[in-house]
Amino acid sequence: PDLIYDTNWTPFPDILGNSSGLRNWFDREHIPFNLAFRNCTFSQLIFAGEELTATTTTYGLAYWQADLAHIPHTSKPTRIRIFDFYKVDPKTKKIAYNWMLLDLVHLMLEAGFRVLPKPKLPEGWVAPPRAMDGIPAPVSSLVAEKDKEIARKVVFGGLMSDWMHRKLICHGLWKQDMVWYGPVGIGMAKGCQEYHDYFLRPFHLAFNGTNTLKIDVFSCEGPYCGVHGQFTGRHVGKWLGAEPTGRLIKLRFGMHYRVDTESHEIAESWALFDLPHAFHQMGINLFERLKAPRGA
Repeated sequence: PDLIYDTNWTPFPDILGNSSGLRNWFDREHIPFNLAFRNCTFSQLIFAGEELTATTTTYGLAYWQADLAHIPHTSKPTRIRIFDFYKVDPKTKKIAYNWMLLDLVHLMLEAGFRVLPKPKLPEGWVAPPRAMDGIPAPVSSLVAEKDKEIARKVVFGGLMSDWMHRKLICHGLWKQDMVWYGPVGIGMAKGCQEYHDYFLRPFHLAFNGTNTLKIDVFSCEGPYCGVHGQFTGRHVGKWLGAEPTGRLIKLRFGMHYRVDTESHEIAESWALFDLPHAFHQMGINLFERLKAPRGA
């Protein structure tokens, strides 16, 4: 079967989105991205994998030389935050499914368009793990199998607690000095209290009722895990400036974690969401906001 390449939603049928086959991917993602960001230098922060799955979280740095998904280019150095998740076909040993996401809201901001309200947390900043585990982390030949299983259990517990059971727990789940690198529009939380106050609690208030969590990839190596999937919840409260719609909203996410395998707590997390797609389901087209004057 052909490769499936699944990336950001856009309102444009020929740019990004879901591609089937190498030709489709080449035309809709590879060529547009490389025309926009020629000679892009990628800095992988994490690259973790198992036998049939793998994941990376990365940022690129390049001059923005052509529009991407109708987001106007700047002709200036630009940082592009990215994740990838992979599933490998067990028979062919080739990539069968690749989920990729760009922080398009960040690119819109880099282009001079603030399409979401300015958050209280600092945004647009991401850093490698605060651990000497190699860059990208981890070094595969040095990881311990027991750490992988500890990390998987801790991360799964965090997902269930934060996203499904709607709890606000720090001790025993997140380290007190944890850092959560959220997308532009939400920002970077330093410490569990900031994470709760500026992301998790508003998220719980905005999405209630029939919540589900679908996981596509859950890949761990040593103390590092990556999880890709889709959260579904009813939009009952204001979120990132969007008034409640009462609709069931599907939020695509990709999150990476570093776990302290001694304390069995999450030390760091990197998160990206397909926010334009979530807002599209709320009846809001963030790409329409690019028609306003830059800097407005």
